[in-house]
Formats: sequence, structure tokens, C-alpha cells
Amino acid sequence: MSVVAFGTDGIRGPAGAFPVVPEVARGVGRAALAEARDAVVLVGRDRRPSGAKLQQDVVAGIVAAGGTALVAGVVPTAALQIALAEGVAGAGVMVTASHNPASDNGFKVLLARGRKPDDAEAAVIAGVIASPELPARSAGTARDAERLVRDTWGRAVAAAAGDLSPLAGRRIAIDLANGAAVSVRREIESLVPTLIHWIGAGEGAINDGCGTEHLETLAEAVRSEGLDGGFAVDGDADRCRLVDGSGAEITGDAVLWRLALHLRAPAMAVTVMSTGALESLLPGVRVVRTAVGDRYVREAMERGALPLGGEDSGHVLFGDHAGGDGVLTGLRALVAGFSAAPDLARAYAPFQPWPRTVRSVAVARRPPISTVPALVAAERDAVARLGPRGRTLLRYSGTEPVIRILVEGTDAAAVAAVGDDLAAAARRELA
Repeated sequence: MSVVAFGTDGIRGPAGAFPVVPEVARGVGRAALAEARDAVVLVGRDRRPSGAKLQQDVVAGIVAAGGTALVAGVVPTAALQIALAEGVAGAGVMVTASHNPASDNGFKVLLARGRKPDDAEAAVIAGVIASPELPARSAGTARDAERLVRDTWGRAVAAAAGDLSPLAGRRIAIDLANGAAVSVRREIESLVPTLIHWIGAGEGAINDGCGTEHLETLAEAVRSEGLDGGFAVDGDADRCRLVDGSGAEITGDAVLWRLALHLRAPAMAVTVMSTGALESLLPGVRVVRTAVGDRYVREAMERGALPLGGEDSGHVLFGDHAGGDGVLTGLRALVAGFSAAPDLARAYAPFQPWPRTVRSVAVARRPPISTVPALVAAERDAVARLGPRGRTLLRYSGTEPVIRILVEGTDAAAVAAVGDDLAAAARRELA
């Protein structure tokens, strides 16, 4: 079998086409088992049409290799991470394509304590997936673990959410994206002391016109129903995006800013894509920047014992919670907002990101940027034009043949002009 490439968050693609096929699913099961010191692997999925069969294939790979598969059924990715952190199993597999369309699927491999593999571990896992399937001395077993995992998630979220009384009397919308979080709707209802207007609660296809990638659905419901705001999660419920009472989006960076204030965090981790305004808006808070990807954020948090981290895309991580949990993020962000002001718009209004532009330029080759003199010179000139608070970031996409160009600064006109010039230089040198 061909070697399967791991992205920043596992394997993903159209269901039924390589690498999202039964053979790879069995290999993922074997690879997870190889990482589980106790020979027990926890397996969950979201609600995609292809999910049940692919979950069976992952379980088959574990059992054929002599391991024990704990089958969690439909649960959020965070539920697996929390169960792993509590020692339920030594490794896990989540069958999901996250926020991708329902026709896609994929696999996230989770290691001990619910953490995601680093680059070296991902390479080892990819090698096991590609290796031949060898018969075990004796077959393993599969056991149901759905109720155990859901109950574990419910207890952990209740403990981390803490006092939700600021939500009492509010009317909020929660969009479950017709995804994994549908399975924990009752647990959410038992936690939240307010009226919930449900969207994407199981009546349609996953991520189809709902969830984080279709925030307009949440926004329209908030406006039409006269609600106080709400949040949406994605297919496996590890990502969260919010809107205020007018239906206006509250950005991921704004959520991180408000949470840092509410939690009185002395430090936090964000990726290089988050706005540079965070440092100026959070005096006294140490802001650590990482590569793009929530696993890099988690690694930085663990190294520095940081209580908070995340990405502008909607991934938020907490030091007191093992999972990347969109539901917990939404609840905490709403509580932080309503604790700071009478409504969410006023609570988040002080957050003003710097002007920025992000360009994607198609490339025919991908040499190290530092080896392209014209790009190095263009970037050096850009920094001088943007001033001391400006910055640029050029990086190749991990999934597409493009170079991403981020330009940020305090002068909107300069930011736009520099973005145009860097994009033109990239087209000349790399297209």
C-alpha cells in the first residue's frame, strides 16, 4: 500500500477514495494499537454516512492485530481525548473529516492522555499503516464504550464550565452541525440554565448549511428569533465560532482575548496567524506564538504550563481540560461575555484587530523561501514600509499547491499595498 501522508490533523479526503478506504482504516487501527501500551484503543466517529463502516474497519484492524477495541460510537473528538486522559485506553482513533463536507471522511489518531502525534510519531504511524497486515497469535476483542465515553465527557465539561449562572435568563442558539455533538445534546441541556434554540441537531447532513463553516445559518436564527447570541461547532465539535445578539461574528482571536481576561491568564499560546493586536490588548499577559495547528498550541501550553491557547479559526484549548472542545469553548466564551457587559456586542467591542490581508498564490515549485532572493528582498522592503508594528508571514500550504501571504499592520492602506506587492513577487518567482 502507498504511504499515507499525515496532515497537521491526521488523514482526510473524499470517502471511498484513497486514503479514506477500508484498507487504510484497518491500518490506522493497527497503528493506533502499536502506540497503545495497554493494547486498548478507543474508537469514535462523527455522523457522516461513511462513518459507521469506516469505524468497523478501524475496529477490525485492531482486533485482527490482537488488541482490544472500545467502540464509542458517535461522540465528539474531545470525548475521546478526555477518556484517554482518564486512562480508559492507551490510544484512540476518531473517524472524522472535521469541518469538511459530508462526502469526505478521515482519521485522527490520538495518543496517551488524548494528545495528537508530533511529526516524528506521525511518520511512524504512517509507516505502520503502509506495512502488510500480519496475523496475530490470537484475535482481540471489541467492546461497547459509548455510554462510558459520553458520561466521562459530560462530567469533565460540567467541571470545567463551572458557574454558568451568567447564562440564566438568556436566550441562545447552539448549532451542532448535524455532527458528533448531536450525541451529547442531552448533556448540554442538563448543563445550561437557559433556553436553547437548536440548529443542526440531527435533522440533516453533517456540515450541510450549518456548523462553523456556515455561520450565516446561526446568525439568521439569532436575528429572526431575537436571541442574545450563540455558537456553532463543526463536525467533530473541536472547533467553535460565536455570534452576538445582532448575528455579527465574534472572531476567534476576540474570543481568546476575552477568555484571557475572564480567566485572568498570565500567559497564553496562539499561532502566528493570530492578530498582533493581542499583545497590545493584553498588557501583562505573555503571548507565545506557535506554528499553525492546534497540536503545536497544545505542545506550547504543556511546555510552559499555560492555562489558555488557540487559533483564530476557532480552536480553543484550556489547560484544565484535555480536549479541544467546541462546546466548552462556546459556553465559556458566552459566560465571559455576559459577565463583562449586558450584551455580547459590548463585551467584545473593545477588541479591535489590526488591519490585515491574507493572499493565496498558486505555485509550481516550493523552494525554501529564504533561498528566493526576490522574495527575501520584497519581504524586507515590506517590513520597512509597514513600520515597527507591522509583520509579514509567507508559508506554503500543507494541503494545496499555494503559498499563503499574511500582511498585518496599523495602516490599512500600507497593508493592502504590501499584500499586492508580495503576491506579485510570489507569482513572478514561483508560479
